[in-house]
This record gives sequence, C-alpha cells and structure tokens, in this order.
Amino acid sequence: MPPYKLPRSLFKIALAHVEALLSLSCRNIERTYGNYSENICQQQVVVLQEYLLSNIPGMVLDEVFEVQTARMPETNKQDLRIILALYMHSNMRKFSIHNWPVGFKFDLDNAFWVQHLMTMHNLVVLDLHLICTDEILEVVGTNCRKLEQINIVSKLGPVHTMNQTHESFNALKLKFFVSDVGLSYLCNCKLLKKVTMNKILRSHLGGCMMTVAGIRALVKSLPHLQNITYDDMGLVISEQMEDVQQLQLTHLSDYHPRPTHIAAAARFCCNLQHLCLCFPNQTSVCSATDILESLAKSSLRVPVLELIHFPICIEMAHLLESKGSFLRSLLIESTDYIPLRAIHLIGQACPGLRNLHLKQLLGDDKQSSSLEMCNLFNIQHTFHNLRCLYLGGWNWNPAKVLRLCLLHAKQLETLSVVDTFPQKYQDDIIATIVTTNPLQELKAVHILTGRILSITTICYFIKHCPKLKEISFVRSANITSTQVKELCDEVYKKNLDLKIYAVEMDGRST
Repeated sequence: MPPYKLPRSLFKIALAHVEALLSLSCRNIERTYGNYSENICQQQVVVLQEYLLSNIPGMVLDEVFEVQTARMPETNKQDLRIILALYMHSNMRKFSIHNWPVGFKFDLDNAFWVQHLMTMHNLVVLDLHLICTDEILEVVGTNCRKLEQINIVSKLGPVHTMNQTHESFNALKLKFFVSDVGLSYLCNCKLLKKVTMNKILRSHLGGCMMTVAGIRALVKSLPHLQNITYDDMGLVISEQMEDVQQLQLTHLSDYHPRPTHIAAAARFCCNLQHLCLCFPNQTSVCSATDILESLAKSSLRVPVLELIHFPICIEMAHLLESKGSFLRSLLIESTDYIPLRAIHLIGQACPGLRNLHLKQLLGDDKQSSSLEMCNLFNIQHTFHNLRCLYLGGWNWNPAKVLRLCLLHAKQLETLSVVDTFPQKYQDDIIATIVTTNPLQELKAVHILTGRILSITTICYFIKHCPKLKEISFVRSANITSTQVKELCDEVYKKNLDLKIYAVEMDGRST
C-alpha cells in the first residue's frame, strides 16, 4: 500500500496564511492609492516591506514569495509591480520567476527591474527567464556580485517593419534583447556556477544577439562556472583557448560534435560529469561513428552520457565496453533501432547504471548485424543498480526486454514504458517479473499508449508497492470510468499519497 499523506507542517500553514494576508494587503494598496506608477503607492509598499522585515527574517519572506508564485493566476488583474516590489528586498537571496504558471507574461519595462535589482546585493540565485535584456544585465553585473546561478533566457519581441502606409510585424520572426554586451557585464559575477541561457543562437532578426565569441569570453572569465546551457559548447571550447589551462565545467552539450571537440573536452574539462552529444541530420565534416570512436579513445570518464541520433553499431559497442564501467546514467535515442542484443550489451558493460533511457526499440526480427561480433554472456545481476527505466520504440517485445531490464532491478523507483503499436495486454509479463522482483522500491509507474494493463495489475501495483506515489495507464475498453473512480475514491478515503492518471486513447488524462 502506498504511503499515507502527511499533514502540512505548521510552518507551511503559517506561510500560506501570511501569503494570503500579503496578497490582500497588495490589493488594498492598489484600490486605495492607485497603481505602482503613483509615488504614494510605492511609498506604501516600502512601508509594508519595512514592517515585515522588522518582524520576520528576510529568509521567511522569501519562503512566502515561493508560495505566492503558485497563486499568480489569481493576480492577473492586479498590478504585479506592487507584489514584486514588496518581496524584492535588499537581503533577498533567491528571486525566481521560472516556476510561475506556464504562459504567464511579465509585461514590465526595464525600469522596474533596474530599480529593484540595483539594491539586491545579496542575491545568490536570479531567474530572469524571458525578461532578460542587456540593460538589466548591466545592473546585475554591477550590483549582484554574489550570484552563483542565473537564468538569462532573453526577452522576446516581434520584429516590426515599416512600409509606405503602416507598421507591421512578422509573426514568424522574433527579436532578442541579450547580446555579447550583456554577457560582458555578467563577466563581473565571478562566483557564478550555472548560467541558463538560450540553447541556440539565431540569426539577427532586428534585435541584438549573442555570438560564440561572446559566450567563449564569458566562459573564460568565470573561474567557477560548471554549467552553461548552450548547445554548441564543443565549438566554444575547441577554438581560441590557448590562454586557458583548465575549465571547471561539469556539464557540456554539443549538438554539432566533432573529434576535435571531444579532444578539447578531454583537455580542458577534467571535472566533466554530464556529456550530451547530438549528431546533426546533415553534415559532411565527420561521421557519427567518428564521434563514437573518438569518445571511446578519449580520457573522458563521465557518469552521465546522452547520445542522440547516433547509430547502434560496433563503434557504439566499443564505447560501451570502454566507458560503461563509469556510467551511472545513459540515454540513447538512436537513428536506427535498438535491438535486444544492444540492451544486453548495455547491461553487461554498465554494471553501475542507475538510469537508463532508450528510445527507438524494435522487435527481434531486425537485429544489428554489426553487434554480432560482440561476445555476450549471462550476468546474474544485470541492471541490479537500476533506479529509473524509460523504454520507447516500435513493436518491440516487452516479454524479453522488460524481463532483461527488470528481473534483477530490485531497487527500481521509476518505470516508464512508451510505445506506438497496437494495443496488447502485458499482465502476464508483469506477473512473471514480480514473482522474482516484487518492485518494492517503485515510486512511479507509467505504462502508456500501446502496452495496456488490466485493472488487476493496476491494483497489484497499488496494493503491493509500499512506496508508490504515482501511476498512469491507458484506460482500455476493459477498464471502465467507474473502476477508475473507485480506485481514486479508495485512495482519497484511506488518505494515501498517490496520484492516479487514467489516459484515454486520444491522449486525454482523467
């Protein structure tokens, strides 16, 4: 049986009540003194903020702000500047807007952000997702020197054009507001460890833009930088780095990899923990097998490896045999199909694997002939360290694949099976597996789109997996809405900490 829901702590209850009172106070200020453009309104916000900070620690007010972000839909008709100005105090350590509701837009000018960020000298985490501009980064670089994490994903705007009669804009084009100038300001924040930015650089569309040279200058100027979310970091670190000895990067993403990029990563990134390589659809510079071979022969020993759009081939096998003992997490999204033999090889070569994500599985009728050269042997404890398993593909055989992956995975916490083939029941497969591995550590199970479960197997998961907190499944013709409602009612009556999602055939969730 899943764990029971625990009551909210007194601290969280208190935070929710304080947040409700502050929201009411902000509404009353706006009704009485007008919007934030009025000086008297700004003065009243300052008075309220000073009162709060004189009675409760600033860190508690920051916690209240986290609660506030979950209630933003209720404030759409309010002047957001009043709420934000109340919470953005000088001792704030974390300001984040990334968790606010999807689609929520901050239609605020630079002046507001500049005014408040200018006094926030103690910020450690700053999220400017989709509001960042060069002008804002100038203030951040001057006043927020304690920053360790920042999100500078650029504000977006339409590209306006003028013709003889009127002004218009192209809905297919967007302009950006962060350029190399903004990055140069950020170079002053020497404690930065993580920079979240636009993953790719787009052509000049009427706004300003960043360049590879600007990103390279930023990377070279930040001595503690561990992660920057740009998808062509291989190009950044493989050129014009003669004056650099080491980089502290732990994460590296390269969507146009080359052997020279692999060599640069091995030379400069001795602390690299997470490597993501995506081979482009069209390139004449090198082949995918060249990249796999270069990685296998390099000195890199990354625990987390993602390989996207690479073939299942003998070079892939050599890479797994060479680096598999260091891997803790592996994602393969292949250009062709991933046969059972490849999964067996992964289990054999990667005994410490905790997370496995495979996309493009296939049935046994199309094995990769190049892998026939690899010697396979039975391992009694294949995948015995596995915590998270994701399987997706077309017409693969779950009786063999799930058995291979799950038979010894007694520490498994998350199971996701996503496929795109005709409906088939897999109750017998699950029943065979749980006789050997009862899945006692399972916390989440998602069986979606093709492989459907009966109500009996769903009830097994709920009754026999003591740590289960989430289950999603396809509601087939044999699972009625009444049965799903009875399950949800039982969970509610017993106060179980379990979420149930019954997905209709058209993809809707109930």
